[in-house]
Amino acid sequence: MKILIIEDDASIAKLYQIELSAKGFEVEVASDGETALAKIKDWKPNLALIDIMIPKINGLDVLKTIKANPAFSTIKTVMLTNFGQENIVKEAFNSGADDYLLKYQTTPSEVADKIGKMLSAA
Repeated sequence: MKILIIEDDASIAKLYQIELSAKGFEVEVASDGETALAKIKDWKPNLALIDIMIPKINGLDVLKTIKANPAFSTIKTVMLTNFGQENIVKEAFNSGADDYLLKYQTTPSEVADKIGKMLSAA
């Protein structure tokens, strides 16, 4: 199973990459929305882990682009961010997010376990 981490903080991306790789996932990282959409098109991940505050194209717009394209709309999407404002959470779910996790409330290990369950149920 392939997971794309869309995160502009290299150290955070590395933490999740190490954790998910250790669980047997194939992992790629994109540090901005433009690169993320290119990787989604070329690499076709099973799941995208998306931060909201990323350069070029923000995470919510990346999510909307994924879900609007029939070729990619089946990709599972998990928002992983520090933005917990109700309107942003609501917008993410209304745009098709499968889950919404707050970085400060979940460890990389918990995120990896959740992703594992989500993908094995798919």
